[in-house]
Amino acid sequence: MNGPEIKTERLTLRPLLDSDAANISLFVGDPRVAMNLAVVPHPYPDGAAESFISYVRAPETTEVVWAIDKGGVLIGVASISPREGNTGNIGYWLAPQLWGGGLMSEALKAVVDYAREQGFKRLFADVHQGNEGSAKVLMKNGFSYSGEAESHSIPRGGMVKVWEYELELRDG
Repeated sequence: MNGPEIKTERLTLRPLLDSDAANISLFVGDPRVAMNLAVVPHPYPDGAAESFISYVRAPETTEVVWAIDKGGVLIGVASISPREGNTGNIGYWLAPQLWGGGLMSEALKAVVDYAREQGFKRLFADVHQGNEGSAKVLMKNGFSYSGEAESHSIPRGGMVKVWEYELELRDG
């Protein structure tokens, strides 16, 4: 489902729009983004962005998804996939041209605040080993390293080693 609109200092997290499909295809089609994701095929097929937007809007979708918008343009996506026990998995990507400027940390802070307000007790995230930038985003937002594992990656065509992170959410 589309997440509610959230404003930060430099960004707006908002529902996905049909017009976002072109930028989703552009950025997720970039191997620098795709190879760090788990469930996105690479090369990114025609029509996949439109299918993703339809999935997000479907009434049975429990994943909460936001477009990360800067100046009226989608530059990334963030999501929470609910799990049992008021916990959830965090996922995100950002246009590679904007990496290193603190925008993803800013967006993730808003997502974590939303999760806390919604009563989530713990959030989890996996990062492909070697993706230090993504690990730093999580640590800036209070996530702690909890171990190593393997996870399936569609764009990489098999299992990859990941670093696992978690964040216990408390009120306030």
